[in-house]
Amino acid sequence: MKLFQRGKGAEENVYKRLSFDPDSNTLVEEIAQARQEIEDAYENFQNASDPDLIDCYIYKGNAAWKRYRFLLRQAKMI
Repeated sequence: MKLFQRGKGAEENVYKRLSFDPDSNTLVEEIAQARQEIEDAYENFQNASDPDLIDCYIYKGNAAWKRYRFLLRQAKMI
């Protein structure tokens, strides 16, 4: 199961809108990094068998998801 069911269309629109602003390159990179952190946490969660590791990956995934949402809100304000 994928975390992002809608595909990359919404994210690509944000990237296109931010691509003209040289100061926003950092924001675009941070958005991509946050998305990768979510996917990594989900992948590790799927492979974890220890209850402590499962809790750890849930925490990491939730933290990355909140950071991702925050960064998207910042990008929409630009």
